[in-house]
Amino acid sequence: MGDDVLGHLFEHVWSLARDYTERPLLEEFSEFRLIRDQATTLLDRTRRPSELADLQVIIGESTALMASIGFDLGRWNDAATLARASTMYAETAGHASLEAWTLGLQATLAFWAGKPDAALAHIERGLARAPSGASRFRLRYIAARAHAVAGNPQGAAQMLQAAQRDREDAEGSPDPLHDGIGGEFAFSDARAAACGTAVWSGLRDGRRVEQYAQQALRRYELESPNRPTASPVLGTRIDLAAARLLQGDLPGAEEHLVPILALPPDSRVSLSGRMGTVRRLLTQPRWRRSGRAAEVNSTVADWLHDPATKPAG
Repeated sequence: MGDDVLGHLFEHVWSLARDYTERPLLEEFSEFRLIRDQATTLLDRTRRPSELADLQVIIGESTALMASIGFDLGRWNDAATLARASTMYAETAGHASLEAWTLGLQATLAFWAGKPDAALAHIERGLARAPSGASRFRLRYIAARAHAVAGNPQGAAQMLQAAQRDREDAEGSPDPLHDGIGGEFAFSDARAAACGTAVWSGLRDGRRVEQYAQQALRRYELESPNRPTASPVLGTRIDLAAARLLQGDLPGAEEHLVPILALPPDSRVSLSGRMGTVRRLLTQPRWRRSGRAAEVNSTVADWLHDPATKPAG
C-alpha cells in the first residue's frame, strides 16, 4: 500500500469534514461510509503498524462523522452505535483527540436521551484522555449541558467557568482535529456560545439564554459573514425565540421565528429539536389563555409535523 492511498483517504475525510454543512447530510453520510469501507478493506490487507494505525484513524474519523450526521438526522440509536465504534478505533490507534471527540458525541447522545449521569461518565473518560486545549474546552461545554439536563445549575456554571481556562490553554496547544482539520471537528467560540445557550435554555434562564445566543450570532457573523441562513445561525435564532418566551415576550419570539417558519421542509430536520423546545414553552401555563400564543403553537406544530421535516427511517 502506498502513502498516496492513505493520503487520498485522509484528504477525502478532511475535505468532507470541512464542508459538513455545505452538502445534503445523506449525501455526506454515503461518502463517509464509502471511505470507511475502503479503509476497512485495506485494514485486512496490511500488517505494517504505521499503516494499521493510519487506517484505524481514517475509519475512526469517518465513522465519527457518520455518527454526527446520524445525530443531526435524529437517528440517535444508529448514531450511538457508530459513536461507540469510532471511539474504539480512536483508542486502538492511540489518537487521544479523536477519542475525546467521540466520547463527547456519546455524552451528547446520552443527555439528549435524558441520561445525564451516563453523559457525565463519558465526559469523565474523555477528560482523562483529552489533550490540553480545544478538546477539553469542548468536553466542558458538553458537561455543562449534561448538568443542565440533570437540573444542576451549579454544576453547569462550574463547567462553563472551567471551560474558559481550557480556552486559554487552547491558544498555545494546537489540536489535530480542531486546528488541523476544522469543519465539523472544530469547536469554535461561536459553537461554544451556542452550546452555552442550550445550557441556560435547559435551566429556563431566559436572560442568560439571550446573552449567550446574541454572543453566538456575533461570533457566527465574524466566522462566516456570508452565511446568514446556515443551520447553526438559524438554530441560534430559534434559541432567541425561546429566550423571549422564557421572558414573557411573545411578539419578540415571533419575530425570531419568522425566517424559521418559512424554511422549506428539507431544511428543517436538524432544527426540529429546538423547535420542539419552542412548542413546549408555548404550552406552559403563562400562555394558555393567549389566543395568539395558541395560533403560534399551531403553526409550529404544523412545521414540526410536516412529513418532510422528520428524519427518514
